Amino acid sequence: MGTIQLKQQLRVYDKWKTDLISTIKEYQPWLTAQGMATPEGDRRIANCIDTLENDRLTIAFVAEFSRGKTELINAIFFADYGRRMLPSTPGRTTMCPTEIFYDRNIEAAYVRLLPIETRLQDTSLAEQKKDATKWVHTPLCLHDTKQIQDAMSQVVETKRVTVEEAGRLGIYDDELELGGATSLTHVEIPKWRHALISFPHPLLRQGLSILDTPGLNALGHEPELTLSMLPEAQAVLFVLAADTGVTRTDLQMWQHHIKGFQASRQRGLMVVLNKIDTLWDDLEEKSSIQRAIKRQLTSTAKILGISEQAIFPVSAQKGLLAKVRDNESLLAESALPLLEAYLSGNILSAKQEILQETTAADICHMMEDTRSLISAGLVQLKNEQDELKTLSGESADIIVQLLRKAQAEKIQYLNDVNRFKSNKSKLSSQAQALRRILDMKELDQRITKAHANMLSNWTTIGLRSEMQNLFADLSGRMQLVVKHCEQSRKLIRTAYSHFQHDHGFAAIQPKMFSIMEYRMELKKLFLEAEQFRNSPSTLISVKRFVVKRFFSTIIERARGIFVRASEDADSWLDTAFHPLMYQIRDHQDLLEQKLKDLRKISTSRGTLEKRILQLDEEQKARNQQLTALHNMHNILVNSRPITEKKHPHPRLVRSNTARH
Repeated sequence: MGTIQLKQQLRVYDKWKTDLISTIKEYQPWLTAQGMATPEGDRRIANCIDTLENDRLTIAFVAEFSRGKTELINAIFFADYGRRMLPSTPGRTTMCPTEIFYDRNIEAAYVRLLPIETRLQDTSLAEQKKDATKWVHTPLCLHDTKQIQDAMSQVVETKRVTVEEAGRLGIYDDELELGGATSLTHVEIPKWRHALISFPHPLLRQGLSILDTPGLNALGHEPELTLSMLPEAQAVLFVLAADTGVTRTDLQMWQHHIKGFQASRQRGLMVVLNKIDTLWDDLEEKSSIQRAIKRQLTSTAKILGISEQAIFPVSAQKGLLAKVRDNESLLAESALPLLEAYLSGNILSAKQEILQETTAADICHMMEDTRSLISAGLVQLKNEQDELKTLSGESADIIVQLLRKAQAEKIQYLNDVNRFKSNKSKLSSQAQALRRILDMKELDQRITKAHANMLSNWTTIGLRSEMQNLFADLSGRMQLVVKHCEQSRKLIRTAYSHFQHDHGFAAIQPKMFSIMEYRMELKKLFLEAEQFRNSPSTLISVKRFVVKRFFSTIIERARGIFVRASEDADSWLDTAFHPLMYQIRDHQDLLEQKLKDLRKISTSRGTLEKRILQLDEEQKARNQQLTALHNMHNILVNSRPITEKKHPHPRLVRSNTARH
C-alpha cells in the first residue's frame, strides 16, 4: 500500500511541477510582449525552469555492513519485479556508494562503474561524473531480468591488492589494523569507487533518486560522500539491526558522519530498526514480542538522542517476501507500510514546500515587481486623465500656465535623472570593488599557495594548522564582501526612495542580494572542515591523500560558494536599478505626452476629448495586463501541499540538484 501511495504522491508532485513550468513559460513571452523583458529576468526564468525540470528527490540509505540496508531498498522500490534487483545476500553487499536514478538526459538504462584507481587522481567525484570515459559502462537489457541482476551485482565486486597498493590508494581497513594483523601482504578492497545505476522504475522516472552507501570505512575514505552527497539528500534513512541494537560502529557512524554537529537536521533523519523478524518467536505471545521491539526502540532513541517517532521498526526481508507473494498479513507484520506511508506523506510534501518557497517564490517576486510597475503606470494614466477633464472650461491663459508648469517639472525631473546616473556610476564603482574581492584568479592563487604549504608540512599539527589558516582567510574575504554589499544596498535604497518621495513613484522594494546565505554556508562548511581535520581517518591516512581529499571536497565546495556569490552579486549589481529605470522611462514618456497634449489643447480644444478617450483605452489595456498577471501569480502561490501532514515535517536540505 505504501509504495502505491508514494507513486500516487509522486504523480501529483510531478503534475504540480509541470503546472508551475507551464505558467513560468507563459510569463516569459508575456513580459516580452509588454516590453518589460530584461536579460536578467530571462536568466532567472530559465534557471527556475531548469531547476524544476531537473529536480530530484534524493533519499539516502546509510548503514554499517549487514544491517539489511540494500534489502530495504529492494523491498520498498523493486518488489514489483518479483525478485531482488540489487544484490542483497548475507555478509557484505554494497562495496561502493551507489546512486540509483533515471537518466532523463539520454533516456537510457545502464550501470556505470568508476574504477577504484581513480582515487589516485586529483579530481573530485563531481568532476569524474562529467567524464563518461572514466566509467565502465554496461547497458541494461530491460527484457532480461538475469542480465539486469548480473549487471547490478558488479557493485559488490572486490579485488585483492598488496598492502602497499591499498596504502597508495588511501584505503585502510581499521579492523585489521586495530586487530594487529601486521603480517598480511594482501588485502581485499572494493573494485569500484562509485556506481551510477540508471533504471526506468516509475518512481525514478518521476525524479526519485536513491543513494545507497557502504559502511563506516567507505564514509571515512570518501569525504565527498559525507561532506557533499549526504548533506544534499532530502532524507537520510539510518538503518540499524533490531537483534543487535546500536553497536559501537553504528554509534560512531551516527556521531561522526550523519548527525554530528548538524542538530538542525535531526528532523530530516529517520532511523530504521530493521530485522525485527529476528525477535519473532512462535513460542512467545505477540504482545511479548511487541514489548521486546518497543524496548529496543526506546533504547535506540535514548542512545541516539532522537524522538521515538523518528524510528521505524521493520522487517525488510519479510516485507519483500510479502510483496512478492502478495501476502497482506505478512506485509502488515513487517511494518514496512508504515515507513512507506511516512515517506510518501511527509518527505515529498516537505520537498514541495522547499520548491514553493524558493523557485516559485523567485518568480512570484518578479511578478509582484511587474504588477507594481503596471499599477503605478495605471495610476499615472488616471491622474493625467483627471487633470485633462478639469481643462474643459479653462481659459487659454490657464492652459499656458499649466504648460509652463509641466515644462519646469520636466526640467527638474531631468536634473534628478542626471543625479540618478551619478548614483548609478557610484554603484558601478562599488561593483568593481566587490568584483576585486571576489576575483577567482586571486582566490585560486591563495588556494594554490595553501596547497603547497600543506604538502610541505611534515607534521599532522602543521597540516591541520594550514587548513585552519586557509579557512580563516576565506572567512575574512567573505566579511569584506558583506561590508561592500551593505554599502551598495544603501546606495540602491537611496536612489529608489528619492524618486518615490519627489516624483510619486510606486514604492517598489528593489531586489536585494543576500550575502548572508553564502556566509552561513561557508560557516557550515568550516564546521564540516573541522570535522574532517579531527576525524580518525585524517590522523591515520597518508598526508598527500588527506590534502587531496581536503581540496577535492571541502575547498572545492568553498570555491563553489565564492563562484556562486560572485555570479549572484554580479547579477544583482547589473540589474538592481532595472525596475527604477523602467519607471524613469515610463514617467518621462508620460511627461513628454503631457506636454504634447497641452500644446495641442492650447491650439485646438477638439483634441482634448479625443485624448481623454485614448487614455480610457490605455487604462483598459493596463487592467488587462494586471488580470493576466494576477491569474499567473495565483497559479504559483495557490498550490496546496500534497497531503495533510500527520507527522512533524522532516527539515529537508535546500540544495542544488546534482546532475549525472
